[in-house]
Amino acid sequence: MYGGSGQVTTPSLHQPTLESCPECETVLAGKYCHECGEKPPDAHDLTLRHFLHHGLHELTHFDSKIFRTLKTLFLAPGVLTADYLAGRKKRYVLPLRLFLVIFALNFFLYTRPVVAFYSVHFLMNASKAAGQGDALEKQIEHAAQKKHTTKEALIDTINEHWQHDVSFFQLGDVFFFAICLAMINWHRYFVEHLIFSLHTFSFTLLIGCVSWLYYARYGYHQNAILIGISLIIYLLYLFRALPRVYGSTGWTAFLKCCFLVACLVVTRSFFIMFTLMVAMAQTFRGH
Repeated sequence: MYGGSGQVTTPSLHQPTLESCPECETVLAGKYCHECGEKPPDAHDLTLRHFLHHGLHELTHFDSKIFRTLKTLFLAPGVLTADYLAGRKKRYVLPLRLFLVIFALNFFLYTRPVVAFYSVHFLMNASKAAGQGDALEKQIEHAAQKKHTTKEALIDTINEHWQHDVSFFQLGDVFFFAICLAMINWHRYFVEHLIFSLHTFSFTLLIGCVSWLYYARYGYHQNAILIGISLIIYLLYLFRALPRVYGSTGWTAFLKCCFLVACLVVTRSFFIMFTLMVAMAQTFRGH
């Protein structure tokens, strides 16, 4: 805008209502934009009272949404996916955001020294405890000699690459599990399978967080009872979720659930080994 002297003037918040939305520039027909819901600013928005009230509202609203989402994820398997596909999205945390938050928590816990799952030392000790020998340790020692470095320095580099690759490929197992879902429910859109896969892995990663409490207390080792309990929980989760999302019931649903639990185990195992192999290749090639 130009004043009477021809100089540029800045619009003031005390001027009358804006003619267009500050977000999408749609011509306003009321207090809020009918296209994007944005509200034009006014002097009240800049008061400390409004700022604190708005911040508190956002914080408590997110808290209520995350608790509602987690409660539904645990107690009503499949409802999150069904509601999202039906268009009821605002009441819950979005699937991708939910997965990323839970993945970050799980990743943080399993990279702590007490249960450092994504660590070559941890993997070597687990292999020895299971009677599978020390082939990995010998491979690393051989590579360290060729690179004229110590085994510990090489392991530290592998761990650094491994944890970075796990974060980078974090959606890989979600995508492959969605392919497994598409194999037995081929008449649905692939995005529907992705949404269900995100919710399923969010659930399994949360179970992993609960299991971490046991490992932190008693140490990590191959516990057949704990593994069996986890597999049964996955089976029950899918058996309750499939009818709500895909309409499968009875023996058909049970057989699909058995197949999907096997897919979960294979997919997760492949993801861990794939990222480890990538990390080792990066280390051996670049060290």
